[in-house]
Amino acid sequence: MHNQRRIVGFLLIVFGVMFLLDKLDIFHFTLLINGWWTLLLIIPAGLSMARQGITAGNAILGVLGVYFLLEANGWNVRGFFIPAILIIFGLYIVLRNK
Repeated sequence: MHNQRRIVGFLLIVFGVMFLLDKLDIFHFTLLINGWWTLLLIIPAGLSMARQGITAGNAILGVLGVYFLLEANGWNVRGFFIPAILIIFGLYIVLRNK
């Protein structure tokens, strides 16, 4: 566990330096997709769902991540957001264990 924290910390430092160099126009840095940062929401939500099952917290985190990812890539999903939330919440109520 201690080594994993060091690896994550090191990766954060590397990405931070890369973004700083990009902002200073010293080095051009970009990732493959628009809205890549939304993966910082989607991946933990998916891992949490795999470990603990679907909870309100990880479902909200995952939905928000997907929403922001789609918006960042040019999809106009604002009109579908409220109906999707209602459907998901309804499915949660119907399918949850008592």
